[in-house]
Amino acid sequence: MVWPLFTRELRSAALPALVVACVLALYAGVIVSMYDPGLGASLELMRESMPELFAAFGMADQGTTLLEFLVNYLYGFLLVVFPLVLAALLADRLMVRHIERGSVTYLLAQPVSRTRLAISQLLVLLTCMVALMAALTVFELAVAQALFPGELDAAGLLAVNASTLCLWVLFAGVCWASACALPVVAAARWTGVAVCTIFVLAQMLSGVGDELSWLADVTPIALFDPLGVASGDTGAVAGAAALAASGIALFALGTAAFSRRDLSA
Repeated sequence: MVWPLFTRELRSAALPALVVACVLALYAGVIVSMYDPGLGASLELMRESMPELFAAFGMADQGTTLLEFLVNYLYGFLLVVFPLVLAALLADRLMVRHIERGSVTYLLAQPVSRTRLAISQLLVLLTCMVALMAALTVFELAVAQALFPGELDAAGLLAVNASTLCLWVLFAGVCWASACALPVVAAARWTGVAVCTIFVLAQMLSGVGDELSWLADVTPIALFDPLGVASGDTGAVAGAAALAASGIALFALGTAAFSRRDLSA
């Protein structure tokens, strides 16, 4: 790793990561505060009137505990889409933009190998994703304790967030591999986020009706089962591990592709 490059890029990436963190904290605070039996009955009536819409956004079951309520209304869509946007933005900022502007040539003019440079940039991306999850976890625990003392299963939340981080690693891996490997700037910038968006849309549509349920089989998001991980289900844990392993493999493939690609074009 190139420490000066890492620190400089981390400072640059801090602002978009902070913006996403604030947005997610806002939603998390609102959703935790909505954990109320009276409001829950109203939400149940809304869900019965629009079952396909709620299912598309991963809100098919309100649950009976604060953890289940939180997962249902926050982790089915919001904690999927916003981190995907951040991963795509950081992959573009850390890799594609340097190649597009030619500044990567200046960086490589220093006594730094391509692999070390790529790893330094990749570690910035991973640091931001892990920091985002850590901050969100602390915030959720604090708000839940303040509003509903003793209601939230802290160990379960940690397991849920660990599995969610595995999904974020997959998204980041897809965006990173695209940014590093594709020679055309537009393709490098948009292919990764487009692929991940297709995954998200396929997962949403699979919950709308039986006719589209087969779409769940073509998206890796089907492996994402946070409540299953929290309950210790072996299949859910294996699914989360598969998501993380796939993301790590894509990190390696993207870094290897960058170390071999022609940057003269």
